Amino acid sequence: MPRKPILQDEQIIYNSMKAIRTIPQTKIEFMLQKVGGPFAGTFRLSGAWGNKYYYLKVIPKLTPTLTDLVIHQIKTSPAPDHSSPLLVSHYISPQMAALLKQQGIEYADGAGNLYLNQMPLYIEIGGQKHPKKPAGADRIFRTTGLKLIYLLLRNPQAINATYRTLADDAGIALGAIGDLFSELEKRGNLSVDDKGKRILNAGEELLQRWQLGYLETLRPKLFLQRCQLPAGYDINQIVEQLQQMAIGKEVLIGGELGAAILSSKFQPQSAVLYIQAEQLLKLMLQLHLTPDPDGQITLLQPFGNQCHWGGWQPDGITLADPLLTFAELCGSATDQVADKLYHQYLTPRLGY
Repeated sequence: MPRKPILQDEQIIYNSMKAIRTIPQTKIEFMLQKVGGPFAGTFRLSGAWGNKYYYLKVIPKLTPTLTDLVIHQIKTSPAPDHSSPLLVSHYISPQMAALLKQQGIEYADGAGNLYLNQMPLYIEIGGQKHPKKPAGADRIFRTTGLKLIYLLLRNPQAINATYRTLADDAGIALGAIGDLFSELEKRGNLSVDDKGKRILNAGEELLQRWQLGYLETLRPKLFLQRCQLPAGYDINQIVEQLQQMAIGKEVLIGGELGAAILSSKFQPQSAVLYIQAEQLLKLMLQLHLTPDPDGQITLLQPFGNQCHWGGWQPDGITLADPLLTFAELCGSATDQVADKLYHQYLTPRLGY
């Protein structure tokens, strides 16, 4: 008898095998748990027809906000040898299922919906109703945990810092660190060597899950205002304006504008500015910004002490860390820029 799942991801994987288990004379054998790469594990599906290997992409809650990003992650992630991606989720709506099929992505969910589309298995089960409400997200992917993961992805060596330093830098309660570390260890993202040194594992998988959590959970908590530039103003003029302002260096530049500064040959259409809430009105007045739910400028509040970029940047301004800037680039128009930031700034941190 398999052991009882202890984390939400494990429960989702177990439940999503429901429809696959109904395939006659078919056996599921989990081959590999998380050891690196953008996947939660691999399994072999075998029967009289032969063997098929899949790696698991766990997305607890697939929403319209996240679907395009999830598709991009799957299509651009390197697969383990001879394996194909299988997206598993608590529930995949008919609308999301149609989009995944259009993109050629196989999936399974806890309701029993299933789509396998590779020789020799061509199976589609749809119309299964939404299962009962899932358990809450694992703590590591709630707001507090996402702040800590950000810190570890920004600097994996920070995993060996003191709990107090981690709490201060992430902007979270000291008492939360131990529980979050325990959960990371259960997920396979943290291990301890024979000298007692903590090691961050499967950073790429953690990065992809963090980006989804940032957009769905953390970013809304940081939101202050969305604004429109004055008529005739260009996004790039924000840099010059900030360089002339007394609080200019206190504003962190991210989003497309930040990406344009970090990379070349890219014309930004929007910007994300991180500013303390008490400085919000002053910044809006000095940049002549007006509230607009469809505006090009999004104002967010930073968290902790490590949201800034410590590398090169033009005089008189401060860039947001490339990890935050990367997380904002989730549209198809910016995919190439996001990939450039990923390879230039993020993979070296993770040791790839």
